[in-house]
Amino acid sequence: MRVDFTGTVKATGDVFDTTSEEEAKRLGISNKDHKYGPVLVIVGAHMVPHGVEDQLKEMKVGEEREFDLSPEKAFGPRSPKLVKIVSISKFRQKNISPVPGIFVDIDNMQAKVRSVSGGRVVVDFNHPLAGRDLHYKLKVVEQVKDPLEKARSFIKYYHIGGEASLKEGTLTLRMEKPVQQDSFREFLEKSIKEWIPEVKELKIEGGPDKAKQAMPRAQGTQ
Repeated sequence: MRVDFTGTVKATGDVFDTTSEEEAKRLGISNKDHKYGPVLVIVGAHMVPHGVEDQLKEMKVGEEREFDLSPEKAFGPRSPKLVKIVSISKFRQKNISPVPGIFVDIDNMQAKVRSVSGGRVVVDFNHPLAGRDLHYKLKVVEQVKDPLEKARSFIKYYHIGGEASLKEGTLTLRMEKPVQQDSFREFLEKSIKEWIPEVKELKIEGGPDKAKQAMPRAQGTQ
């Protein structure tokens, strides 16, 4: 299904994400490079927090709801175990200059640099919204039924540039960049076949760019 939503941190009222360009402009957080509008959410595919999925399971097209989510139903509690010390040499190998506050990719996981001292870098693998109570405004805009449209919405959600075509159960993805990570290729194949049962076979054709495809950032919605 496609949904519109605005998510805020309950304690501060700060908006952390919205599909509404009008809302973003009103709040002064509009980004001209961001494409606003309803987003694909596959209920059960963990594309959105569990608490949002629970609401969507009960909602119909056109219905709107507002609700709060505890950390357990949102992005989980903060875990001290996810704050780690990484050698600065690991960053130098990737030509990254670690600065407190920036987000970096380490072993296909996003982390925030907390501090840098000598040759040690403290990084936080907790989700930025872990431990926070959240408030959502949610509306179900459309139920997506066409399998090709589902596939196109799926690759758009995961920021995979390219085009899709479906013929006799075979889905062909023509990528702008080649998928060079086996783990990401396996993720695509497993997810698409699981959530789009009309797809029996997946073919991935890469583009001319040799850039490496990164794993998608976890979020969660259908």
